[in-house]
Amino acid sequence: MELSEEDFCNAVASLPLVSVDFCIQSGSKILLGKRSNSPAKGYWFTPGGRIRKNEKIHEAIKRIFLTEIGQDLLDSTDLVLMGIWDHIYEDSAFSDAIGTHYVNLPHCIAIDNVEELSSLPNGPSHQHSKWRWFELEEAVTSKLVHLNAQEYAMWLLKKNTTIY
Repeated sequence: MELSEEDFCNAVASLPLVSVDFCIQSGSKILLGKRSNSPAKGYWFTPGGRIRKNEKIHEAIKRIFLTEIGQDLLDSTDLVLMGIWDHIYEDSAFSDAIGTHYVNLPHCIAIDNVEELSSLPNGPSHQHSKWRWFELEEAVTSKLVHLNAQEYAMWLLKKNTTIY
């Protein structure tokens, strides 16, 4: 059952959403996209999205991979769950006055070659207007990178420099 925009807006205002993010890493670099939409609009952030009602996590991961990066990495790489994180924003896709709370299940993914992701969906009709590989250390300190993505990069640096 698809919610109307009004019902979804009410849900966002009242309840946490469950989401997944992907920390795609190649060596000491992490892939970040510049967000086109709120929350976190204008910041560099990891690809990801919310899990829909009655959608199994595995199905959501495949759908979000296809929507966000244009391909399904699930069968070609190992996903490592980074834990359970809270992401709380003062704004939402609906309004600057309605906050968003995500209970997030981020996963890190190692790819051997950045060329594997040479053609990524971008532009105003996508979640990200452009993409860039950041060195983890830069991602941790850059004011252009959203705090939540900075924390992911810090987690990756503390866990390992690479996740191979």
